[in-house]
Formats: sequence, C-alpha cells, structure tokens
Amino acid sequence: MLSILIPTYNYNVSELITSLNRICNQLDFDYEILCWEDGSHLYLEENRNACNNVRFATHHISKNNKGSITSRHILAKKSKYDWLLFLDADIEIIDNHFIENYSTYFNNRLDAIYGGCSYDLKKPRASKILRWKYGKTYEEIESKTRNKNPYKFIVSVNFIIKKNIFLKLVSKINADDYGYDIFLGALMKDSNTKVLHINNPIIHKGLDDNFIFLDKVERAVKTNYKLLSEKKVSTSDNSLLKVYRLIKTLKLLKIINTIFKWFKKSIKNQLLSNNPNVKLLQFYKLGYLCSLSLKRE
Repeated sequence: MLSILIPTYNYNVSELITSLNRICNQLDFDYEILCWEDGSHLYLEENRNACNNVRFATHHISKNNKGSITSRHILAKKSKYDWLLFLDADIEIIDNHFIENYSTYFNNRLDAIYGGCSYDLKKPRASKILRWKYGKTYEEIESKTRNKNPYKFIVSVNFIIKKNIFLKLVSKINADDYGYDIFLGALMKDSNTKVLHINNPIIHKGLDDNFIFLDKVERAVKTNYKLLSEKKVSTSDNSLLKVYRLIKTLKLLKIINTIFKWFKKSIKNQLLSNNPNVKLLQFYKLGYLCSLSLKRE
C-alpha cells in the first residue's frame, strides 16, 4: 500500500523512523520504510540501528552523493508499493494522524497530494534566522492558497504520489541540483497530473546556516534560469520568472542589473545579519537572475 522513502545526507533520522513506525502500526495496511544514505559519513550507525529495530524498514547506503532527485528516483525503483510518501530527513511529524490523513486519498482519483510545511514558532539562533524567516514567509502556506495554483507550490519535503506517475515524471529530469521542484511542477502541469494540497504539515527542523542558505538560493536561481533557457519551464510557472519576464519586456534588465551590482554587497550583508529582510532576498534573487541573463547575452 505505502512506501515511505527518506533520502538523507549526514542527518540522524532515528527518531523520524521510530515515529513513523509507531504511527503506521496503528493503521491497517501494508507499509515499508526505506532510508537512503546519499554519500553520508555521519550518523550511519544510528540510522542503521533504527532501521534494524523496525520490522519493515531497510537501510541503504550510497558511497557517493548522487543528489536529491537521483536519490528519490533510486528509492522509488526500490519500493514495492503503489503509493510513495517522500519525506526529507530533517523534519518532525507533529500529528499522530499524519499517515492516516494521507491514506484517506489512496482510493481517490488523485495522483499526488502535498501536505505542506511549517516551521517552529520560536526563532532559531541568529546564524539560521534567514532560512527560518524565508520558510515562515514563503513556505508555510495554507492548502486553500496552494490549491489556487497547485503546480506552483510543488515542494518535495512532504508529499505522496503514485509510483507509476513519479517514475514517469522523474525519468524526464536529467540533472540534479537545487531548484528542480519548479521543473517537477511544470512536468505535472504538462501531463495534467491530478494534484491536491492539504493541511498535513511537518515541521522543517534542519535549518541551514545563513551563508549556506544564500548559496543554495543562488544555485536555485541558476537552475531556474537554465530551465527557462532550455524551454523546460515557462515564466508563468514561477513568481520570480514572471517578474523577470515583465522586466525583460520593459527592457529594464540592464537597469536592474546595475542597481544589483551597486548594492549587492550591502544587500548580502543585510541578509546575513541578525535581522534579515526576506523581501530584500526576493530582490536579490531577481537581480542575480538579471545578471545571469545579461552574461549569457
């Protein structure tokens, strides 16, 4: 019935596996838990022991880091049930009915269901505040809002999908880096995948340090631009790309890029401060995208 797939890299998932097993044991259907170590060198023993202590859990180790998309593809092929539940390793389940909330849709005609993501109410330490603020502002979104534009809010931290649908979609993705959720959303839209968003969130606990998160943001923007250049996504698939299209139409790319170059250092310092402005991060992403576009020209 359900394969729970957890790709992890240097993260302790023992509590997550124990929690999932406890919740699943209360339900009357078959399940399995597959943990994939994507080139990890930390917590291997802890994670292996956790899997060994759970009857239907298996622990798999890759010596090389293959990336999140490839890891999910491998896990999907190793799974044995029709429904796949993908969970990021650095999450916490807050609802004892978490699996049951998803299982109510197993006999529905839907192809994928996204549960959503939330963040702790308490602010983290200053070194992780940027990721927390961004998550609270742009990722912690009610299902009513997400369902208005279902393919725009494709975030792979917590979702279930039919195995055959996922394998068909992921086979069309031949690269692996940050920012490919937008491509998955575009593929779902093109193939008319039936997507529903519900309020069944997890808490995202593994917050990146500010420097690391900003680097990931830049990598995601590069991915978005690459996908747009290859015509694999459209400017309507993403808010950033939509604004970029408007700026390009109005021939303002050079002006935005000049402003970005002038203030890049100051903006970066502000974003890495103890009180970052996440709206400023949106301009940073736009300016960075414009600079990539002009370099290509």
